[in-house]
This record gives sequence, C-alpha cells and structure tokens, in this order.
Amino acid sequence: MIWLLGGYMWLYVHRPFEVWPTLGAMQLERGYMLLMLLVWFVSPGKGFSFNRNHLALLIFALVLAASWLLSPYASKPGPTEVVDNFCKVAVFYILVITTVREEKSLRLLALMFMASIGLYTMHSFWEFLCGRYQWRMGTRRMIGVDVTFSDPNFFASTLLYALPMVLPFWNERPRRVPRLLMLGFIGLALMCILLTGSRAGFMGTCLLGALLYLGSAKRKLLAILSASVIGGLAFLILSVALPEDLQNRYLTIVDSSRGPANAQTSADGRLEGFLWGVYVWQSSPLLGHGPSSFAYVTGRGGQAHNLYGQVLSELGALGALALLLLVLCFWLNWRETKRLTVPELVQHDFVYQLSRAVTINVFLMLVMGWAGHNLFRYNWQWLAAFSAVAVCCLRKRQEVGYEATFAPSEFDYPTLPVQA
Repeated sequence: MIWLLGGYMWLYVHRPFEVWPTLGAMQLERGYMLLMLLVWFVSPGKGFSFNRNHLALLIFALVLAASWLLSPYASKPGPTEVVDNFCKVAVFYILVITTVREEKSLRLLALMFMASIGLYTMHSFWEFLCGRYQWRMGTRRMIGVDVTFSDPNFFASTLLYALPMVLPFWNERPRRVPRLLMLGFIGLALMCILLTGSRAGFMGTCLLGALLYLGSAKRKLLAILSASVIGGLAFLILSVALPEDLQNRYLTIVDSSRGPANAQTSADGRLEGFLWGVYVWQSSPLLGHGPSSFAYVTGRGGQAHNLYGQVLSELGALGALALLLLVLCFWLNWRETKRLTVPELVQHDFVYQLSRAVTINVFLMLVMGWAGHNLFRYNWQWLAAFSAVAVCCLRKRQEVGYEATFAPSEFDYPTLPVQA
C-alpha cells in the first residue's frame, strides 16, 4: 500500500495526464485513486490513532462545505473545482494516516515524496531548456511542466516547500540517501526557483536559509552578522551570474525602476488583495462568500494573491479561526514531538527532524501567504499527515521502548546505497 501512496504523490505533483493528453482522456488519476481505495479496503494492518490535526482539518472541511453551499457563486467556474480537489486530498490524507503507522513506512513515504518533486523538477527543467517558458513582466520565467501547478510563483513555492524535507535525510544516522544526491536536489531546486523569476520564491528561499543557519548557530548575534554578509555577497554574485532580464526582475525588490510598471503593480497587489479581502468580508463576516469567490465578489477578475485576504473574503471569520486552529495543532504536535524524543538523539532522529521540517514548512507557508493565495494548496493536508504520523510513531516508540522500535528489520526496505 505504501508504494501506491507514493505513486499517487507522483501523479498528483507531476500530473503526467496534463503533460500527455492521451493519459488525461484515460482518467488516470481517478482510476488510480479507485485502485488505492480497493487495495486499502482489503489490506491488513490498518489502524487509527487520534491526533489533533484530524479534528482541525475536519472543522476546516465543515467550514469550507458550509461556505460553498451557501455561496451565491457556487455555480461559477472555480468554486466546485476547489471543493472537489480538497476532497481528493482529504481522501489521500485518510489513507496515509490509517496506513502509515511505523517509522519505516514514514521514512519511505517521505523519500517517495522527495522523489516525486525531483522527477517533476527535472522534467520541468528539461522542458525549459527546450524552450518552454512564460514571458511575463519583462522576463523569461520558468514554469512547471504540468498545467494546474505550472504558474511560475506556484512552481517556485512547490520547490521551496520541498527543501525543508531534505533535513531528516541529511541528518539521519545511519544515512541512507547519499549527500551528493541531496546536494543535487537542492542545487536544482534553487536554480529552478531563480529561473521562475518569482520574487516571493526568492525571498522565501532567503528566509529558509536564514532560519536554518541561525537555528544551527550557537552564537546568534555573530550568526546574524555573518548571514548578512553572506546574503549580500550572494546577492551580488546572482546579480552578475543571472541573465540581465532576471537580474532586473530581482533588483525590483529594492529598486522598482529596474522593471516594468506592472512588476510594481504586482507587488502592490499583495497588500491590495488583503485590503480587498477585509473590505468584502464585512458584507459576509461569518462564512465569507465561498471558495474561489474573490474574483467575483470584488469584480477584480483575479485571485487575492494574499492568504489572509483570501481566507477572510472566501471563508469568513469561521474559516480564519479554522486555519488558526490548524496552525495551532501543528505547533502542539511539534511541542509533543520535542517532548517525546530522547534529547541526546534529536540531531540524528529521523522522526524528530521530519516534524521539524514540517514546522518550518508551515511557517514558510504563513509567511509566503502574504504574497500568494495558498489557502487550498495540497501542502496543508500533506504536511498535516506527516505531522500526525510522526507523533503516532513517537507515541508508539515511548510505549515499546527506543531499542525495540529500531530493531534490525526496521530498515529492511529498498533504499539508495549507504554513504559513509
């Protein structure tokens, strides 16, 4: 079953049925999901362990359904697709939390998630080299190879949210994924983020680097000073190494005159998205105007490009509280992870480091939310599943003992060669 779950991750991220129309006509994703449900139904060893994330997602789903059913825009293009996609990801969430119940399976699922992102990135980069890109705001911007998630900003976010998931594989002992392979993944992801021309993706990458660097430093003040110097040098190097159009694109972060007028308009639109969201929220404060309704209710013809404006305008105060509850549950899971992990082993404990990566990802999504409408991204539910399973594994470890959890048979699954 675990291999089927990993295969669905690849299908959902890479979306080959959008790349090759013949596969799309076959309804590949729907058929694969039906196959997974059938296998799950007859598979032994299923179980359920309560986690606070389950309750938070259930509340969010109920708010989403109520807002959609009461929305005057429910029949418009967009809202039904949002709800349908959320339900598909919710089904996958249930399959994961009831199937993945031990550290071996959790590690393998995380590895297959990284492999899915890696294949998707390599294919997109190859297509970029072959001339597939988007010309927008005065620059050539790399896009994803699919259709649904191909937007440069969305594609950059996909890669950014995958980078913290390298941490558990990088720190685990014994190491099962060669560091050279991980460095290749990181290098390719960083290069592709730069090629998207996404200023939000670039700033998010800088934030992630700062978080990891400062988090590992013992002398915080010295680390802040050195990070500032390193960041400045890296910015100067990129301003020379990147093509001129991309140089100007990123220089608009500090000098708006280096790009076209619509680049500054796009940057200002993030604040406008929030302000418009607050404005239209006042006319429907409890449940908002329904998912994907921002374009209709504001008359702007576009999305909010701001998570906080999006949640207020589309799901109202109840939606905002449901999102806040989900974030709180992520934080409580992280606190429980720290409590259940042996302090002397946190540096190389895979489950602990995976929970840490999830927490970093949630923080990034909240920060990146100021520059993107990521309320209905699949990452929320996938991260919630990883977080819930990690806590489940640690609870089981505490019950049976650390030594019993890491019996030799625990690592009897196909992996890459061990790097000394």
